[in-house]
Amino acid sequence: MNDPVLVSVPASLAREIDAEALIVRSGQSDEIVSACRDLGTRVQGIELNGLPEDVLKLADLPPDLPVVVKLQPSDAARIYTNTWMADRFSLSVLMDVDRGLLQGVKTVTSASIPVILNLEEIHDASDLMPTLQYYLHDRHLRVPLEFFHSAFIGCLKGTPVSLLQLYPESPTTHLYIGQALQVTASERLARAGRYFGYVSRGLQVDTSAALYMDLIDHKKNLFVSGSPCASCEAFDLCEGYLRFVEPGFKCEPFLEVFLEIKAKAREMAEDLLEADAAEE
Repeated sequence: MNDPVLVSVPASLAREIDAEALIVRSGQSDEIVSACRDLGTRVQGIELNGLPEDVLKLADLPPDLPVVVKLQPSDAARIYTNTWMADRFSLSVLMDVDRGLLQGVKTVTSASIPVILNLEEIHDASDLMPTLQYYLHDRHLRVPLEFFHSAFIGCLKGTPVSLLQLYPESPTTHLYIGQALQVTASERLARAGRYFGYVSRGLQVDTSAALYMDLIDHKKNLFVSGSPCASCEAFDLCEGYLRFVEPGFKCEPFLEVFLEIKAKAREMAEDLLEADAAEE
């Protein structure tokens, strides 16, 4: 049996969505608690925009529920007054790629809370490489830092994991509903005004829409169209994700990071082989 499509929806609209699996999002804890009370086990996770003053209300939610807190790097220190959330929920922080990223990541991970880099909010990538070096070399880091962690482990095992896999936008598995009840596959597509459906007497998805079809066959389309992404040396770690919404996106800071991940994974793989040979 296939897993149900995961639908991300504003908490204030969640009751209007007839879907089996929901991610409920809001910047207000009372909205989230109210929606979860009404929807029960249909709620598969929470996305909290920041840490509102009434965040303690979330203590009424079921334990171990996946909770993602969206934070700007400058707000990272606020996590220290809410570490109880890590004890109660499966907590992670979705952090914007912006100035101060390295310090923000250090602050959150020092509280043993995993961090996911928010690639839907790329404002300033100048701290991207220093943040990767922190992931690769800091001996005190005990929690995952994504996307670095999955990309590195994938390269180490010889099975690369791409941004397209880590930040899924396939409409067969993930849908995103905006405040005006339009349907798309992610927040960044919604911000770009790109939709393939709407909510009216249920979820209405136009499977013939150009965006829908492009999302389904995105990787193949890059090769067929002759896109420069298809010949990029880091294609296996990106698969065209970075330029899907913004074709002119400046990938250089990310390309540098991808190549460093590959190089360090090769080094570790060689070290492990040498260690194994020495033991024989």
